[in-house]
Order: sequence, then C-alpha cells, then structure tokens
Amino acid sequence: MRHRTAICLEPSHPCATVKHMKCLAFLLMASLCWAAGCSKDEPESKSPPGKTGPVSGLNSPGGMGGDGGEDLVAGSENMPQPPAGGTQRVSEDPQAPPVLAEMDGRFYEVYEIAKIPFTGKVVLYHATGVEKLEKIYKDGQLTRLTEWHDNGQKSHEVTHAANGDITEKRWNKKGEEITAAANTSVGRGIEWTFGGGQSARRIDGYSGKPSDLIKRVFGAPNEEQNGVWIYKDMKVTAVQSGQTMTVVRFTIAGGQVLSVSVEP
Repeated sequence: MRHRTAICLEPSHPCATVKHMKCLAFLLMASLCWAAGCSKDEPESKSPPGKTGPVSGLNSPGGMGGDGGEDLVAGSENMPQPPAGGTQRVSEDPQAPPVLAEMDGRFYEVYEIAKIPFTGKVVLYHATGVEKLEKIYKDGQLTRLTEWHDNGQKSHEVTHAANGDITEKRWNKKGEEITAAANTSVGRGIEWTFGGGQSARRIDGYSGKPSDLIKRVFGAPNEEQNGVWIYKDMKVTAVQSGQTMTVVRFTIAGGQVLSVSVEP
C-alpha cells in the first residue's frame, strides 16, 4: 500500500496534479475496504422487495391488515398451508361494511372466511365450568342446538331435520319438561308496534324495563343467545316501513332490558 502511495505522488505521474485528490480518495477507500475484510468476490446481500424483516401475527386480524401483508402471504413459500378448502378474504373493497362474528357476547371483525361450509360443533360454558350451549353444524347448516341450566340440567333443545321440520323442547332447573301451553302468555296474542304508535302497544317501550317483566308478559323466550332473549311468531308492525315483524329480540344485562329489536 505504501508503494502505491509513493508512485502516485511522483511529480511525473498523472495523479500528481489534476487527479491528486481523486487518487488519495481511491487509496483511502481501498484501505478501509481491506481493513474491513471486504472482497469483491462476495455477493452483496439484498432483501427481496417488500420483505424488510420477519413477519408476525399473520394468523391474527392485525397481521392481515398491515403494510405489505397480502404480498407477504402470497409470495412466501414457507408459510403454513390453510386447511382443506382454504380461506378467502371477506372483502377486498375498503369501503365495504365489515363482517362481524359474535363471541362471548362481543363482536369481532372477520378478515378471512373458510371456503368450505363448517361441519362440527361450537360449545360455550357457564362461569362455573358447566356446559351452557352446544351447537352442531353439518355442511354449514345448524342441525341441533342444546342449552343447559347452570346446575347442569338441560334447559332447551332444538333439532332441525333435513326436511326442514323443527322440534323444540324446554325443561326447568328440576329437569321437568315445560309444555307449550305453559309458555303461552297474553303478550303473545297482542299486535304490537315498533318505532311509533300507542305507548301501551309499543314493544320497544320495554327498553329499560326489568327483565322479569318480559317473562311475565311474553312467557319464556323461544331462544336465548348470549344474553339475548328471542321471541318468535310475534305480530309487530314497524311503523316507519309498515312491514310486519315476527321475531323480537330483547337484549338483557344486569336484570334489565338494554335494547329491543325486531325482524321479519
């Protein structure tokens, strides 16, 4: 390295005048490269475009919405394969309303959905660990719903036959079957209104009322789902649209009716 410097500084050498500074810069860079163990034979390490580091959380909702998330999933050959049938994005349109799924009384946004209809069962438990609810699905269709009281006694069972027939039974906490006659009440035979009309006939007027009043007026609900009491075969007129509604949902919390909604 000293030999190259001496030659470069010779008065007769071209580097001595115009190229003097360039020569010194070149030699300085060569010295630094030699000191660092740099070699022109070693390939320069480059990262693939869009992959600047390890990716985490791709199986979680947050992982699917990050910058470059789709490219990483589509371009990675070492990613775990999806189950049989795979999954697909719910919607590629950022302006589309979110698809929500309910779990333990809370709603969560769904980012992917399986391509094959679900076959299996969903089980929920009381706070004591006793089974509370079991839903069995086959090819995406609900075939049986079973509920239990907190003491372990079966409380409700609905069976959906392949021909469309529905069989429903109810039991009290003593294990005694509740007959259909015991489930009738004066509120079932009244024609109600929703969103207007006489206050005495407005079914949404029960919002804020004690939950035990609902059972006194309408009897036991046809279904109970995560704190929602569902009454079917009702007669409710939506004042704004004039449409007749047959399903009423009372959302219950802390022994009080939080909200009332109706469906056709």
